[in-house]
Amino acid sequence: MKDRAGVSTKLLLWLPGVIAVVLLVAPFAMSSRLPDPIAIHWGLDGAPNGAGPVALIALISFVTVGSSWVVFVRSHRAQIAHALAGSTTWFLTILFVWIEVSTVVANLDRTDWREAGSIGLIAGLGVVVVAGLISLAVWRALGGMSTFPGKAMGPAPSAGIQLGEHAVWVGQAAAAKGFLGLGLAISVGVGVSVIARLTPVAALALVAIAVPVLSLTLVRARVSSEAVSVSLGIIGVPRATYPLSGVVRAEVVDVRPMAFGGWGYRIVRGARAWIVRAGDGIRLVRPDRFDVVITLDGAEGAAGLINDVLLREGRFVAADPS
Repeated sequence: MKDRAGVSTKLLLWLPGVIAVVLLVAPFAMSSRLPDPIAIHWGLDGAPNGAGPVALIALISFVTVGSSWVVFVRSHRAQIAHALAGSTTWFLTILFVWIEVSTVVANLDRTDWREAGSIGLIAGLGVVVVAGLISLAVWRALGGMSTFPGKAMGPAPSAGIQLGEHAVWVGQAAAAKGFLGLGLAISVGVGVSVIARLTPVAALALVAIAVPVLSLTLVRARVSSEAVSVSLGIIGVPRATYPLSGVVRAEVVDVRPMAFGGWGYRIVRGARAWIVRAGDGIRLVRPDRFDVVITLDGAEGAAGLINDVLLREGRFVAADPS
């Protein structure tokens, strides 16, 4: 079994590199049967509306897949975020194989690029879905579902809430300034695309990029004596509520995004995480279900209030010192 696992890992690791070379060489090998230039862009009606040299599609495919593969190999050797790098590499590999193959086939044996066939928008969407499913499988195969490795930063804190007192804690955490700037820049780009009346595809592409980026800029949390509520992004979606009835303690932890495969709402074995930055956060320890990790400014205050509620109700369970 270990030998098979080793072979599978090597195949996942090295095959994208081989494919990158094929993507570079194949268009040139077929150049005698292709017009010069070739169609490289299609409108919503399926008709070609842009052209470029054969070398362009070959180089774009090679550089995109090749550079992603190099990052994958290096991260695999260092065992740092290699599952995320592997899934990204395989997603891009499948996507660019389809882009190059469909482009070459559409231009094959045509005398002029304007005569090129359609590449098929529906087929492209199908390829994106398939690539996403395969990249998810690769992520899992490379250990993307590994258990959260974080450890508590000292003993479980207390907020000093006394019997008979009631309190609510409200807080948040924001992404790094560079990430916020990226989200702002993309949002401006969406606005400009609307004003400039760019093609629907370009506008939708900017929106598709802006929505997930803006969702990673902020996380908000509210702690009461009944539950912890958390939401992600400027508009607060996704959101979830975790009742304290299933929690035995809250810990302050040092959250490392790559331990979860990145930022946003993340799923690993034994934990769900809400991450917009590295640094302090809280972990809700829930023995009967998955733990919950949230990056928060003032994490000690949030964890302290939760622990005081649990102590008052006789449900607090201290961490095993071993």
